[in-house]
Amino acid sequence: MNLRETSIGLIAALAAAAGAISGCGGEAPEEEPMAMAESGWGRFTGEFIEDLFAAEPTRAVWAGRHEFDGQLPDVSAQAIRERGDMLRQYVRRAQGEFPAEALDPEQDLERRHLLASIESMLFSVEVAEYHRRNPAWYAGRLSPSVYVSRDYASRDERLAALTAHLQKVPAYLEQMRGTLEPPFARPFVRTALVNFGGLASHFEDDVPGLFADVADEDLQAAFAEALAPAVQALREVETWLELRLEDASGDFALGEERYRELLWRRYRIDLDWKTLKGVAQADLARNLELLRTACKQVDPEITIAECAAMVRDDKPAQGAVARANEQLPELRDFLLHADIVGIPSDETAFVAEAPAYRRTNSAYIEIPGAFEEGLPAIYYIAGPDPEWPPEVQRQYVPGEADLLNTSVHEVWPGHFLHSLYIKRSGNRMGKIIWNAMLSEGWAHYTEELMQEAGLGEGKPLLRVGQILDALMRDVRFLSSIGLHVEGMDVETSQRMFAELAYLDPGNAQQQALRGTYDPDYFVYTLGKLIIVKMREDWTADRGGRTAWKDFHEQLLSLGNAPLPALREAMMGPDDPGPLL
Repeated sequence: MNLRETSIGLIAALAAAAGAISGCGGEAPEEEPMAMAESGWGRFTGEFIEDLFAAEPTRAVWAGRHEFDGQLPDVSAQAIRERGDMLRQYVRRAQGEFPAEALDPEQDLERRHLLASIESMLFSVEVAEYHRRNPAWYAGRLSPSVYVSRDYASRDERLAALTAHLQKVPAYLEQMRGTLEPPFARPFVRTALVNFGGLASHFEDDVPGLFADVADEDLQAAFAEALAPAVQALREVETWLELRLEDASGDFALGEERYRELLWRRYRIDLDWKTLKGVAQADLARNLELLRTACKQVDPEITIAECAAMVRDDKPAQGAVARANEQLPELRDFLLHADIVGIPSDETAFVAEAPAYRRTNSAYIEIPGAFEEGLPAIYYIAGPDPEWPPEVQRQYVPGEADLLNTSVHEVWPGHFLHSLYIKRSGNRMGKIIWNAMLSEGWAHYTEELMQEAGLGEGKPLLRVGQILDALMRDVRFLSSIGLHVEGMDVETSQRMFAELAYLDPGNAQQQALRGTYDPDYFVYTLGKLIIVKMREDWTADRGGRTAWKDFHEQLLSLGNAPLPALREAMMGPDDPGPLL
C-alpha cells in the first residue's frame, strides 16, 4: 500500500477465546466482561495492567480508562529506569509464581504474550535505547486524537481533558530533552521534525475549531491559556531539532546482535538473519513472477514498469476518502458471500482524512479501547502535504487498486475484523497490548486471500495492485536486514524500493527512511508467511482449502500472541513442521 498503512507502534495483542466465531448477521457470541474471575493469575494480570497504566497513563487513555485523561508519563531518565525495574519484577513474578504447568492453556498463552510484551518494552529502552537516541520516540504520547475523535464523553468533558493534557506538554518536552543524548541519527531527526512540527500545527490551526461549539467560556479560556505555551514548547523543540541536524550522524543501525534480540524478545523468532533474508528473497521472487503473469493479462505489449505505472496512475476521481467510503460496504458484502471467515457483529468503521501530524502514517485505523463501548472505529487516510511539489502530491494519492488493498488491510477482513474477534474474548491482556507480527501479518495475509477468493476477478489491475503492495513488503523485509545488519545505506534501500517494488521516488524515499527507525517493518511479510505455513499444515488433514474458514476463525479466536505460541496452540503436541 505504498505509504498507506498502519504503523501500530506501541500496540501489540493477545486474546484467548475458546472456539471459533462463525456466521454473520445472526446472533453474535456474548462478550465476556473485562472483569475476569479473580484467580491468582487473574489478580496478577489485573495488578500488571494497573501498574502499567499508572506508569504509562496515555496507554490507559487509549484503552478507554478515562480517569487517566489529561495525564502524561514521566519521561525523565530516572522514571524510565524505574519503569524498567517494575517490568522486570513482573517478569520474575510471572516466571516464578505462575509456571506454565500451573496454568490452563488459555492462561499459558496469555502468560507467553505478557512476557513477550514486557520484553518488547524493555528492548526499546534497554537494548535499542530509543529514549536517549530517537526524539521521535516521544511524539506519539502527545497525540490529541482520543480527545478529538472519540465521542466517549461530552465535548465539554473532552475539552477539559485536552486542556489538562496541553498543560503538561511543556514539562513533558523539557523532560524529553533532558533524557535524550544527541547527536542523533539524521533520519530520526527528520522524522521527529515532521512529528513535532505537525503536532504544533495541528494544535494551533485545527484543534481550536474542532471545539469551537463548546459554549462554556471558562473552559474555552482555560483551553486557550494552556494552548499557547504548549504550541510554543513544540515550536522550540522544532528549532532545537533543526539545530540537531547540523551534528546528526548516520548511526541508526541496530547491528546483528541487537537485531537478533529484537526478533526474539518481541516476536519469539529464533532464526538468524541470513535464514530470514533467504525467506524474504524467495517471496520476492515469487511475487515478481506473479507480477509478470498479471501484467501480461493487463496488456502483453507493455513492460512491467509501464504496467505498474498504469496501476499507480489510476487515481479515484472522487478522492481517496470518498472512494474508501464506497469500498467498505462492498468489501463487507464480498466477504459474506466468499465465506472465508465469519463476521461476528454488525459493527463497521468510518473513513476520515488523517490530521497533518500523522502524514508519516498515510493510512491507519483507530479502534476504540478495550474499556469503551458503542464507539466507532475510524479508518484514516492522509492527504498529501500542500507544501509538496504538485507532482509529489499527485504521486502520494493512492491509485484505485492500491486504495482497495489498503481498505482490505485496514478494515475487511484485516485489522478491523481482527479487532471484532479480540473484543469478544475474555482475555484482558489481549485487549490492551497487541502483537504487531500477528496483527500486521494477518492484515497482509488477507490481501492475497481476498484476491484468491475472487475479489479482483476480471480486473487484472486490481491483482497487479495487490502484488505491488506485496513486493513493497518484501523489500521492507530485505531493507530492514540490510539497513540494520548488513551496513546498507538509505540510498541503496531507496533504489531497491524503486527497482523491485516499482515505487515512485517520493514513496521509495519515505519507505527507505522508515526502515531506519522502524526495523520491525519486516513483520508484514514474515507474519504473513508464518500464517500461510500454519494454514497449510493445519488444513492438510482437515480438508485442505475447504477448511480455510475454520482455520481463520480458530486463529482469530485465539487472539494475539507471538506467532510461534499461536502455532503451538493451533497444531498441538504433534506439530508436524517448522515455523516457515
